[in-house]
Amino acid sequence: MSRKISIQTLADQLGLSKYAVSRALGGKSGVSEETRARVLELARTLGYRQHTPGITSTLIANAGADPHRPPSPLFALICMNQSNLSEPHYWQRVLSGMISACDERGWHHAIVSPSLSADDDRLPPEQALAPHLDWAHCAGIVVMGAFPHTVMKRLSKTGRPLILVDHHDPLLNCDTVSHDNLEAGMTAAQYLLSVRCQRIGLITDDGRATSFAQRRMGMELMVKQAQAQDGVTAALREWSIPYEHGDWLEQLAHEFRRLPEAERPDAWVGVNDDIAMRWIRKLQDMGFSVPGDCRVLGIDNVHAAASAIPPLTTVHLCKEELGQRAIESLQRRMERPGSPRETIMLSTNLIPRDSA
Repeated sequence: MSRKISIQTLADQLGLSKYAVSRALGGKSGVSEETRARVLELARTLGYRQHTPGITSTLIANAGADPHRPPSPLFALICMNQSNLSEPHYWQRVLSGMISACDERGWHHAIVSPSLSADDDRLPPEQALAPHLDWAHCAGIVVMGAFPHTVMKRLSKTGRPLILVDHHDPLLNCDTVSHDNLEAGMTAAQYLLSVRCQRIGLITDDGRATSFAQRRMGMELMVKQAQAQDGVTAALREWSIPYEHGDWLEQLAHEFRRLPEAERPDAWVGVNDDIAMRWIRKLQDMGFSVPGDCRVLGIDNVHAAASAIPPLTTVHLCKEELGQRAIESLQRRMERPGSPRETIMLSTNLIPRDSA
């Protein structure tokens, strides 16, 4: 008797998931035409027969779903912090890129803000996360920004492909798409060093986001490199703020006023543009000129940066592209589930304007 050819057999030989092979055989969305052709060709070659309850087995001979029943579209489940849902300058632009990429593939999307409690451990992860969704059509999960590891573990237990955006969790075996935040910090510091700034102040909140910490590390690395290789005497000083609390501006202004004039920074970097622009306005309220008395630089290149007074010098991050690449990574992971884990870094570049 000849060996039975199963979906798992096809998946193993093609290096695909059973899920991807099944959708290709059924003529459903969610796989590329190239992948579908590979699956169907191998199925014909090996003599795979598709078994459907109540219907005589048929040899796979051509592509196409049941013409009388259009296939249900896949959807990407997008996990987004509640605090980022109304943030227009960064996360909404990343989300826009994701939605555009889903539309290009004929996928739907669903947005959730998971906040799991201990009671949720008794439920299957799909029920705890989004009981209202039809998980049979979930292409995978895209996580935007930072979530606790406990939440990330529950997401991974769904068995769906998991893509992290602008966040890292070394304990999870999943793909990551982010900006090269280390490069962004290095770019900011290198520019200020090139215009002979000696005392650089960094305003950051490392506890809020991994990207903030990476930008700080990039600045530190560049300043230390310049000190060692070029004999530069410039120094970097960090001011840590509670970014999500509105009173940080007054606290920082109080510390700034107490500094002797010779120790005050001649350049400031906001770890994002919002911090940089708010600090410019505070400096101006205190009677300081930007860039006359000190330069100020941001990181992000949000839309408002170009119309700030003065226009903000910043490091550009490709926000819509970040979202698009996350969906591309999700599709690749669906089609090649056994391939090595990837970390994709989008490069950055300086946008010089009047503030620095």
